[in-house]
Amino acid sequence: MESLMAQLLAKEIVKNLETPDAIITIDKIEINDERKIAFVHLSVFPDERKPFVVMGLNKIAPKLQWFLIQKMRVKTLPNLVFQAEHRGITLEEIEEK
Repeated sequence: MESLMAQLLAKEIVKNLETPDAIITIDKIEINDERKIAFVHLSVFPDERKPFVVMGLNKIAPKLQWFLIQKMRVKTLPNLVFQAEHRGITLEEIEEK
């Protein structure tokens, strides 16, 4: 279920969140034991865009949740909570690799 959610969310985020200056990837989705919250772990590059991306995604989370309910054809889905992992990698470090 989590992998399907990640695939669908990735495509929908591109459509609904205007972030031309950031690259967003979904690292993993963890659903808590009560199945009420789905923590969506993100990577955001560059790091300074992270707060804006997380805030924007949490703002449209109900819309994204409704989209997933329709696409996955389920009656209920855990509430989405977006969290960004701290990577601290720079463009120079990427270019060196």
